[in-house]
Amino acid sequence: MAIGRYIIARGLALFFTFLISIIIFFILMRVLPIILYGGNPFEPMQAVDPVIQAIKRTQEDPRFSGWIDYTLKLFGLEQPVLPNQLILFLKNVFIFDFGYSMYSLRKVSDEILIRLPYTLALYVYAIIVPIFLGYYTGILAVKHRGKFIDSLITMMGIFSFIMPSWIIILLIYYFLAYLPKAQFGITLLPLPVRTPSLSDFSLENIRYVLWYLSPLYIATLAAFFGSWTYFFRQTMIAEIENDYVTTAKAKGFSDSTVIKKEVVPNLKPPIITRLAYTLPGIFGGSLILEIISSWPGVAYYSFQAFVNFDYPVISAFFVISAMLLVISLFIADVLIAILDPRVRIGERR
Repeated sequence: MAIGRYIIARGLALFFTFLISIIIFFILMRVLPIILYGGNPFEPMQAVDPVIQAIKRTQEDPRFSGWIDYTLKLFGLEQPVLPNQLILFLKNVFIFDFGYSMYSLRKVSDEILIRLPYTLALYVYAIIVPIFLGYYTGILAVKHRGKFIDSLITMMGIFSFIMPSWIIILLIYYFLAYLPKAQFGITLLPLPVRTPSLSDFSLENIRYVLWYLSPLYIATLAAFFGSWTYFFRQTMIAEIENDYVTTAKAKGFSDSTVIKKEVVPNLKPPIITRLAYTLPGIFGGSLILEIISSWPGVAYYSFQAFVNFDYPVISAFFVISAMLLVISLFIADVLIAILDPRVRIGERR
């Protein structure tokens, strides 16, 4: 029963955190601009409302007539922003109805689904693979603590951490794609010229997709593994100072056995917590990386929405990102409570 109460308490806390975050988002995007430009959010059809201003740009195009009526009804724009439109916004959030894009006239959910495969194809690798590489390099550094290998791995990890992925991809494109082609007529890696289709599952297209993604995979691996290497190294070094590790070594266990059998199991809570904050980043992606590589992911789509104030798209991006983070944190809390009873006992106290 204790773990059940803990899970319910954490679930309710995270739900209200999500609710407060989307209310703050609404206030920043809808209420604050009206107030700053001298409007009154408690009165309907404010001319300074950024959503109404964005809609007015399309009124002269007859294609948008039906869409304008739909949008006015969906967001309740004929009603006061507070509290009427806020209530409608919350209702639409919980039924996952984000409406239509102001510029493409397509449903926002369909637009995101078109770009989601591109985001997943890149960032599932970019997020997951560096974790495994960081884990094994971190163990290697701990096993050779204070030696040359440890120093080398630490320096590589720090360099990886401070070097942005977009700089690395630019270097790769120049030295491994452009220069070999321009100077020697050799094609080592592709330049971001023709973006592949992810709807074609032929063997030839799959090979082209992997070839096109190879510079991005190299860049993200080089840029992201360092922080995980340093994280695993530091957490393991802090853990091996405990008495139970000394006892295990006194029993004659090798360093590898002590690390894998004794140290790593006790690192599960901090690892799960960091994963909870990292994995939702798969949806958000990296804007600069997608622009440089001409990769049509969700990040670049959301950036275009911010530039054009495509409010339905902006709302969807924020809400989905916040929801994924909350769900990830909730799963992490549940797993940590199962693995470490001290967490739920401390919560009850």
